[in-house]
Amino acid sequence: MTPDDECELDAERVLAAAQQQVWNLITRHPAQIPTYTEGGHWHFDADSWAPTWTAGFLTGMIWIFAERTGSPQWREQAEKYSRILEPRKLDQGTHDIGFLFTPSWGRWNAIDPSDETRSVLIQAGRTMAGRFNDAGKYLRTWVDAGSTFIDVMMNVGIIYEAAALSGDQRLADIATAHSLTSRRYLVRGDSSTAHEGWFDPETGQFLRTATHQGYRSDSSWVRGHAWAIYGFGTAYRWTNDERFLDTARRCADLYIEEVGRRYVGPNDWQDPSPEFPYEASGASITASAMLQLSELLGADGARYREYACGILARLSEPEFLGAAESGWEGILKHSTYHRKNGIGVDESVMWGDYYFVEALHRLSPPRTETAAVS
Repeated sequence: MTPDDECELDAERVLAAAQQQVWNLITRHPAQIPTYTEGGHWHFDADSWAPTWTAGFLTGMIWIFAERTGSPQWREQAEKYSRILEPRKLDQGTHDIGFLFTPSWGRWNAIDPSDETRSVLIQAGRTMAGRFNDAGKYLRTWVDAGSTFIDVMMNVGIIYEAAALSGDQRLADIATAHSLTSRRYLVRGDSSTAHEGWFDPETGQFLRTATHQGYRSDSSWVRGHAWAIYGFGTAYRWTNDERFLDTARRCADLYIEEVGRRYVGPNDWQDPSPEFPYEASGASITASAMLQLSELLGADGARYREYACGILARLSEPEFLGAAESGWEGILKHSTYHRKNGIGVDESVMWGDYYFVEALHRLSPPRTETAAVS
């Protein structure tokens, strides 16, 4: 029995639809990097909320399709978009270096390692590590020197990879220190997660939690919770530190408890009257995070694989699959970028599409034959 059969999901069909959507994007709008859609059409203006951080997701999908198809056309595009990103290995204005380089140059290095790919990843990891506050043992966000986000857990992997490629243990120590700080201050006793932690940047003293995108500072923004499942799983994958595996598992268990067989949660579990019932990008991230967790746990991870399959099957239904709707340019509908700021609300978002494709790629072994792209 194949993974697709276990899930009652035709992953190849969904991936083919997603592949077509990405091909349409990169041929109709070459070298342009959107973040979200408006009315189902990609929006190309500058990001009004954060320093541009989504190019790695589009590039990562291109690399996935290059790997799955063996197509020279996809490989050419993957390298092209990766090189567009390369100068940002020195970007000190964002905490999202991992989001930029792990799906792009990280995938390139995994498929075809070279001195060039290793050099780019090492520099990117060092740039990310440069955000470390030694007093508070955290990686600061672009918001303020005293701020860290749960999202930053998704950026420790690039530091660990740079450490492994360079042999610089100091880098790995920084990634571990930040992960332990996030575990202590951003993961609550009930395994829910806070979006933002504030510290005194001079003394390192923890001050409070806050949120930019959730319902309240003491609630749990679901996409941030998904980042936690994935990020702590990644920290365990690099360190074998059981504390990180335990945290990833407890956060995953809470997602299952809160969302259950609906599979796709709202923007925040504690919101008594959510504007929309679904925030699909949080679910797609969770699916890939749970598949990673199931791989880490081996036989003990069957529960998480089964639940990830349920998420992917739900997201592959016509209600969510924008790729099946005429005129809709994204892959997944009903995702939200920033609810409070009214940006990309109930639309497609680039990370939602990427982690959906990544999760399907984890689930279904890649094909080796060259596939058509148009």
